Amino acid sequence: MNKNYEDRPVRPLSQTYYRDGTKYHEQRIEGMRVVAASLDDDMLVKIGDKINEANNVFVAALGRSRLNIMAFATRLCQLGISTHVVGDNSTPSIHRGDLFIIGSSSGRTSSLVEFAKKAKAVDAEIVLFTEAAESPIGDLSTLVYHLTADESKLPEGLGWYAEYGINLCYESLVMYLQKKRGVTNEEMQDKLANLY
Repeated sequence: MNKNYEDRPVRPLSQTYYRDGTKYHEQRIEGMRVVAASLDDDMLVKIGDKINEANNVFVAALGRSRLNIMAFATRLCQLGISTHVVGDNSTPSIHRGDLFIIGSSSGRTSSLVEFAKKAKAVDAEIVLFTEAAESPIGDLSTLVYHLTADESKLPEGLGWYAEYGINLCYESLVMYLQKKRGVTNEEMQDKLANLY
């Protein structure tokens, strides 16, 4: 064994950075409380009704936001809502009567702007989840959910709070739609993928 490695002092577990007594889960929960307090239930109901009335729902986002919105799409499918993730090979074309949901903190991601323009060109409705008060995608959208949490009240280092906010919005929408459509937990469970 390498002598240099053997000579290294071994720190007690209590001195390592991840066991310094900080309760990280409590910081995250506090952050979620701050974000949750800023959510706009009336706007979520409007968006939920748009989802419920749409012929098809299309979703798009990039990066971590894409992972979040893909999970949301899965939940919508479990509710019996025809939902497609933009970019998948099986995603059909969008038309009038469909709803396009976009997650974009800036509201100006170039590829998402182009998708929004194409959806607008066929008279599909667009819903944007964003931190931006104004944006190119927002200008094209029927409804804009603007995340407005007070960042000064959030735990330090939580610059990506929008992920909490958007996830809470998605989960709230699923709960609202489940109740509105009268779908039981068992029915949702039955629609989960079983080819794995």
